[in-house]
Amino acid sequence: MTARRYRIFFDQTQNERGRLDSTYSHLGQLLRENGFDVESYTEYMILPRSLKDADIMVFGCPNSSKLRPPEIDTLKRYVKDGGGLMLLSLSGGDRGLMNNMSQLSKDFGIVFENTAVKDERNNAGMPTMPIIRDIIQHPTTDGVNELIISAACTLRVSDKAVAVAHTSAVADPASQPVIAVAEYGKGRVICVGSYEIFRSGGLKNDGNRIFALNAFRWLVGTETLVKPSEVTRPTISRGTEQTTGVQDLRMLTDIENTLKRLVDTVLDLSKELKTIANRVDGVDSNIESLREQFQTFAEKTQKQLGMMIPTKQFRTKEESRAEQIKSDILAIEKEIESVKQLREHIEQRYASGTMPQETYEEQTKKLDDRIKSLAKRLKKKRKELEALTTE
Repeated sequence: MTARRYRIFFDQTQNERGRLDSTYSHLGQLLRENGFDVESYTEYMILPRSLKDADIMVFGCPNSSKLRPPEIDTLKRYVKDGGGLMLLSLSGGDRGLMNNMSQLSKDFGIVFENTAVKDERNNAGMPTMPIIRDIIQHPTTDGVNELIISAACTLRVSDKAVAVAHTSAVADPASQPVIAVAEYGKGRVICVGSYEIFRSGGLKNDGNRIFALNAFRWLVGTETLVKPSEVTRPTISRGTEQTTGVQDLRMLTDIENTLKRLVDTVLDLSKELKTIANRVDGVDSNIESLREQFQTFAEKTQKQLGMMIPTKQFRTKEESRAEQIKSDILAIEKEIESVKQLREHIEQRYASGTMPQETYEEQTKKLDDRIKSLAKRLKKKRKELEALTTE
């Protein structure tokens, strides 16, 4: 008998950063290979009938969008009736992202805080990429020794929920939850401080990948959640956090792999920005068409009725194009600066003897090629702007 495949909906109605067609494409592939069917949810608004076929609903970092009260009620009822819910945020929490996920999660005993986790000692190359080793034994963390959770916010967890992963004692904020789980009625909830945990780069870490499968299986599973009162957190002293010998070698390997992921992420982001730019160009074309139609309407009205209709509030095609080019130039300049900073970091690691020459040459070549490409685009944009402003 063929095992049932569970259905996971990834919400796209709240302008999420975690999208199946881009940032979460590798996650989607991993889930499909392990007994799940995944699809984007785009039906606005969120209604009970829309969720009846979903075993799990995922909100991968809503951005500048808020759930309406009826939608919050629908999702609470969905969980109470047996649905699985996963909420993922980012540094800054609700306030930084201008969403209201905590209005939903607070009834499960979890709130996303306005914080940005940094760990100068325990990280994968950068303080904002903390390595989480303070992990509670739970079905979602079975086999997970460490997690890399980039750009995370912390969680405030009440006795309704269980925190299963915390920042280290030397992190900022220190010893605070970044992953929490809860049972509500017949359903289950998981909240994570950063959606980056499941991005393609994050899933290259074994712990992240194992946690991903554990988490989704638990959301549809039959295991009993350990009661908060029965949970014993491991005692981690500052002394035990010092890495020596084999741990040092492991950390250096982690850092090397992380730098590779950073370079790949830079290249992935450039592809995403190109796609977005093409969409913006399409919108600009539509706006220009509407402007021309309004201009024609205004001229006809002036002739027929003898009344003036102001049209200068609409920028001309050239003015709009100039503003867009200025914006493009600024974005390219910022990206060049970011790539240069990453290259300098790689130079420092190589100079200190903690990066193999082969890795150094591979990564610097990728970044140098990217800088050359950006410089070429920047030169072209500046010439284009100069031509527009001198006409």
